[in-house]
Amino acid sequence: MSKTEKRSLALAALIYAATLIYSFVVNFPDRAMNTRFNMTFVAILCPLIVPVLFKLFKWKPISEIFIINLIFCYFASLIGSCLGGYSVPYFDKVVHFGFGFCGIEIAYLLYMILKRSSKLDSIQEWHIFLVFVNAVNTAIAVYWEFYEYAMLIFFNNDAINHYTSGVHDTITDMLVCVAGGLVVTGFLISAKRSGKDNFFTRLPQKFYDLNLAHRNG
Repeated sequence: MSKTEKRSLALAALIYAATLIYSFVVNFPDRAMNTRFNMTFVAILCPLIVPVLFKLFKWKPISEIFIINLIFCYFASLIGSCLGGYSVPYFDKVVHFGFGFCGIEIAYLLYMILKRSSKLDSIQEWHIFLVFVNAVNTAIAVYWEFYEYAMLIFFNNDAINHYTSGVHDTITDMLVCVAGGLVVTGFLISAKRSGKDNFFTRLPQKFYDLNLAHRNG
């Protein structure tokens, strides 16, 4: 990482840590009756998932991925679950829409890892790739609903009122996540047609060049 990247990541981590401490302080007095206090412990663990995965697979850190991870966890876990963000109308829909952006990029990385190449060799493979990344994004949306249900069962955290909104909330969450993924798909198609990379194509390529290219020859 460059010095600028390290500073940006450190700033993001500092903001996250400061907000986490604030959440502990605010929720501590009512900790016995307030599930938000319990969710602060989840907010500690969530940002660690991506760095741990990088460590396990011995990948070189990518500052953009780490920062995006912190930003998403900040809003989805810390603000949403610990500080009442999900009580704000449509907050959860914005979070799910934003995760659609991340889901496509995760699927893009997964495709390169499985193929052991960053190149799409034919127009037929390009079409398969588009189906793959959107299918994986949709699967992630489903697993996220599983996560929310687990939070409800194990932590009694019904911040998004799943009991009252039921199927409607689950379906609309997945719909906006898929919609976010389709927006990124549009950027991928635009890059393919114009021959000019954008952020959504450069980030996976950077990951491949740093972590997979030398392994795959």
